[in-house]
Amino acid sequence: MVTKSRNSSGLVWSLLAIVVAMGSLIYCASFALDLFATGWERLNIVAEYFGRIIRGGTA
Repeated sequence: MVTKSRNSSGLVWSLLAIVVAMGSLIYCASFALDLFATGWERLNIVAEYFGRIIRGGTA
C-alpha cells in the first residue's frame, strides 16, 4: 500500500536533514581518526617507557 504525502516540502526537509547528517559525519570522521592515531601513538610511548622501567633500563 502506497501513501502519498500531502506536503512535498516534507520530502525536501528530510533529504536536507540526511545531507546535513552525512556532512557532519564526514567532517567529524577526520577528527575521530586523528584522535585514535594520537592515542595509539601515546599508548606505544607509555608501553615502551614502562617496559624500560621494568627491565631496569634508564627512563
